[in-house]
Amino acid sequence: MFILKCKIIIGKYKMVAATAVKIKRSIYSYVDTASITLPASARLKDNAANVPASVSTSANFKEGDMVEIWLGYDNEADLHLEFSGFVKRVNATMPCVIECEGYSWQLSRKNVHWSTGKTPEKLKSLLSKVVEGTDITLSKDIPDMEVQQISEGDISGTEVLEWLKKNLYLTVCFAGKELYAGLAYLDMKDKGKIKYRVGWNLVKDNELKFRKADDIKLLVKMISFNNRNEAVKAEAGDSNGAIRTIFAQHNTPASELKKMAEKNVKELRYDGYEGKVTGFLEPFALPGYSVVLQDPNYSEREGTYLIESTEVNFGSGGGRRICEIGPKISK
Repeated sequence: MFILKCKIIIGKYKMVAATAVKIKRSIYSYVDTASITLPASARLKDNAANVPASVSTSANFKEGDMVEIWLGYDNEADLHLEFSGFVKRVNATMPCVIECEGYSWQLSRKNVHWSTGKTPEKLKSLLSKVVEGTDITLSKDIPDMEVQQISEGDISGTEVLEWLKKNLYLTVCFAGKELYAGLAYLDMKDKGKIKYRVGWNLVKDNELKFRKADDIKLLVKMISFNNRNEAVKAEAGDSNGAIRTIFAQHNTPASELKKMAEKNVKELRYDGYEGKVTGFLEPFALPGYSVVLQDPNYSEREGTYLIESTEVNFGSGGGRRICEIGPKISK
């Protein structure tokens, strides 16, 4: 028998129960969010004094308190860290709702002079200046690419991340305190792998749809940048199809971009699944993980897919993990 367990640490307090917890993360967003619902009055365990005390819940938490949410089954030692970040807002309602934000919270409060000067600079070098003075680390998978001449003046750290998404078409997201910026589909395949089997370890699969390659309308846009930081573009596929934008290395000529676009159209048109599946807290998975989907009734539909987003819900109704299924990585 599996018994739901949680460990929630906010500032100096530790809780082993909550009315409800909701966590949302996505490879398309650098803002991880969580909400924790607690009784208006509770017994909170002070990590320093180790003495439980009955207190007004909202009065003991404040913006900027560090937050960790651990969830799982049976033993505290087996719980997974589902969220780490900071208190963004305390709603003194009944019950008390604590809104939390991931490590983007630190960057939103930091000013950065976003500039390369007159010469290009490596992306990772620029990001190291952005995260300097915070608890944030940089992913080893950030590509070795140059950013051409930019001068945006003093902007916040999160505005820098938004600039990277808007101008360089990069995927920017956090895995806990680790910041990643790069390609969504090429550099995120080895983050972790889980297996879901329809009718076995899924609570709900009615949002999972099967699609045929012949029915897919898709427009792939390939983008590169030259030494003047100007975008060079090429596209392939259906002009009225769903747009998929893919960033290529700097100084890739338009003729090569065209070939890459055509190649990606073929790879992204496939017989396979799309949509969402709902599982339990186990197996543990995060955005960027790959998931092997198995269907005993339709073995020809099986394949490995990228998980684009997750939503975790924990409370009296149980523990659930909703995974949004992205592109097919392999058969």
